[in-house]
Amino acid sequence: MRRVLPVLTVVALLFGAGGVAYADCAQDIAVLRSRIVTLDDPAKQRELELLLAKAQNDNDAGRTNLCADDLRRAQQLVK
Repeated sequence: MRRVLPVLTVVALLFGAGGVAYADCAQDIAVLRSRIVTLDDPAKQRELELLLAKAQNDNDAGRTNLCADDLRRAQQLVK
């Protein structure tokens, strides 16, 4: 039992940290989706839509690092 408890603690922390990252990614996607209409260039709007769709797919699949990369690229379009 002494060996199992530390392993369970580490597993719980890993799953807990992953849940926080999902929420942040999903929230950032929602914020950037609301800013699509502020772009004047239709090509940039389309590219932002595609990046956000990819970020959503990565987030849904639990690939938080890829979602974060997609969001960084999307934020560069909005600036």
